[in-house]
Amino acid sequence: MSAPFNTLLPPALQASPAQAAMELPRALMTRANFIPGVRHRLGWRGVRDCAKGQGGLTVRVTGMQGVYGLKFLNVSETDSMGQATFHIVYFPAPDEDLIESFSVQAGIAAQQDDYLDRVREFTLYPDLCALFGVGVLEAFFLSEESGVALTLTAPENDTVIALDGVILETPAGLIQAVNPGEKDQNFPAWKTAMPLFDALAASASYCLETAPQSLTRQTRPGMQRTYGKETGIHSEPAPNTQDLRLGLGWNALVPNNPELGTPELAWSPPTSIPDEFADAPWLSADLPGASNSLDKRTMGITDRPRLIVLTGFLGSGKTTFLTRFIEDQAAKNGFVAVIQNEIGQKGLDGKLLGQSYAVTEVDEGCVCCTLAGSLRSALSGILSEFQPDFVVLETTGLANPANLLSELADLDDMLDFASVTTVIDAVGASHTLTEFEVARSQVRLADILLVNKTDLVDDEALISLKQTLRELNPSGDLYFMSHGDIPSTTLYGVNFRKKLTRPTPQLAPMGHNATHEDDNIQSSLIHLSDPLDRTVFEQSVAKLSNQVLRAKGVVRFHDAEEPEIFQYVPGSHTLTPADQTLDECFLVIIGQNSPSIAEHFQAAITG
Repeated sequence: MSAPFNTLLPPALQASPAQAAMELPRALMTRANFIPGVRHRLGWRGVRDCAKGQGGLTVRVTGMQGVYGLKFLNVSETDSMGQATFHIVYFPAPDEDLIESFSVQAGIAAQQDDYLDRVREFTLYPDLCALFGVGVLEAFFLSEESGVALTLTAPENDTVIALDGVILETPAGLIQAVNPGEKDQNFPAWKTAMPLFDALAASASYCLETAPQSLTRQTRPGMQRTYGKETGIHSEPAPNTQDLRLGLGWNALVPNNPELGTPELAWSPPTSIPDEFADAPWLSADLPGASNSLDKRTMGITDRPRLIVLTGFLGSGKTTFLTRFIEDQAAKNGFVAVIQNEIGQKGLDGKLLGQSYAVTEVDEGCVCCTLAGSLRSALSGILSEFQPDFVVLETTGLANPANLLSELADLDDMLDFASVTTVIDAVGASHTLTEFEVARSQVRLADILLVNKTDLVDDEALISLKQTLRELNPSGDLYFMSHGDIPSTTLYGVNFRKKLTRPTPQLAPMGHNATHEDDNIQSSLIHLSDPLDRTVFEQSVAKLSNQVLRAKGVVRFHDAEEPEIFQYVPGSHTLTPADQTLDECFLVIIGQNSPSIAEHFQAAITG
């Protein structure tokens, strides 16, 4: 296998053609999506895993207002070829003109208050997939030929006829939305699916450093759906439309679909590409203009990314501030890499494939990663793959930044240290600063102190908190904010060149630095081998000691087939469906006296 391919899919993964085919679309997206100067040329605007759903990605593509969804359907393996199939859906923006081409029911769904939230986790909602489906993507991995292929299959127009019409109940009374026998939907599925396929195929050409060597197109007469009270739903031939299947192969011939018959078009070099594809973005591995615009390495720009250590006790609002920071940088064409590291003996991340970090989200302004190995190794991979302008190391709320500074000082060949920024919860600060040495250390080590949630306390409380913070840290820059909203230029200056008033990491205090263990905060792991009784579990959670600061894990219940992700903070908890591939169940309890609490909790839930 070629060197470019080995950087796209780890060699160990290539040993299983089926697994390689299943991972190929995701690998193409994350490998090519956010290299500065390349992402726009390839047509990407963002990629995100469905955190709760099974095998899903949401994708934004240049030129389209809405969001694409890619849902894994099935995978097969024959001899040395793996084939994975994915359902493509397109969720139009609520005000997008294209919404008028969908069914009345789809239009109603797009106007619901929770529409965008459901889109982010669309695999949990089969009704959304049915309403907004546009086509099928197939990914092929051929190990003997060392090649891959991608195909798109979609109807030219997806038409639905309402035999009885559609009547809607509105505040003004009943209205006839669709007349009997007319079209409830006439959606240009092929035209809508092509931008996603073009971007994915262009990414394949870029990542594999070669243009496609084969192209096929198959067609067949199109079908349309009709529905009515007496007839139910059935399919029938549709006039003046067809189903299309376009395939591209890189060092491989495109496998045909026998159901669509002999290809009407088959191309391979040195024959000239048909005129209709002469301007296709995937036709060349080169990206004209990209190397001369934003790609810092090809321009010889060697400025190191600037590092922010972002800390703050549990519930202070770090995530809200970070979201605002990323939005601020994205507006300035800045790209942020976020590295998160949680306390606990188990993480909830997927397969890491031997890496030191797991990419959990790539969006228009940032890449989010979970640390799974050494910080230096993870940074090396992230800086090489994504070329960020800023790196934010977001610590757990129970971390003391002093324990990171010596390690960070050894990274000065990779990063320019900018700040230890600590977020303080104005509401809970009095308690946490009194009770927890880790919280006090987070304040002492900061060069920027951000007091958040100031809208929830009165002026007297803020004056008292300011005095407490100044006793712990007399020289750090102190700011007050609500909802994590404060301009980054105010904190760090233009281009991050503001001179900060705290010592650099190399000059941090020596000796023992407090950790969560000094406050008797520990992490305890519970292994779960058998399914649990949901009622007993819920009752036991409600009785957890107030010494528990955080709990999380993967659990199975007798009344559900799929595992569920458990998340707990004092006063509330959630259980959400998890990927079926999570076959190990466990719980992590974080808090004071956690070993004893975990022991009693395990006894309660397992009987």
